[in-house]
Amino acid sequence: YQRRVREAVVSTQSTGDQFDVVVTETLETLTEALEELPDFIPDVPEIFDVEYNGEVLTVKIKEDYTYVINRQTPNKQLWLSSPVSGPKRYDFVDGQWLYSHDNSSMIELLETELSELLDFEFELNTVRHCLLPFS
Repeated sequence: YQRRVREAVVSTQSTGDQFDVVVTETLETLTEALEELPDFIPDVPEIFDVEYNGEVLTVKIKEDYTYVINRQTPNKQLWLSSPVSGPKRYDFVDGQWLYSHDNSSMIELLETELSELLDFEFELNTVRHCLLPFS
């Protein structure tokens, strides 16, 4: 998961192609990072599963704990459904996916919640830092 998101400009006037590049790179990088978690975390639940179909990323942590992240191209957002904190819509601002209501980062939320659920603290640094700031 060492790939880097290519520089693009996402604004209210940007094309869908620019948004698609950023979202695709974000979801692919996040998928790769999450798929590698079982290699580093002891006692990962057998049910742990990561699936990405090009549009939707689904992460099943344990029974009744499934995360869903999907692109919303018309709104230029990523939508996250969390079994812990509920649904949130993220905009790409200054190189990060941020929730506009409290300016919280999607990656930080995932780190916090997944660390608790898996009882193992970790960081998704390669995902957080792979995003280049937009102008």
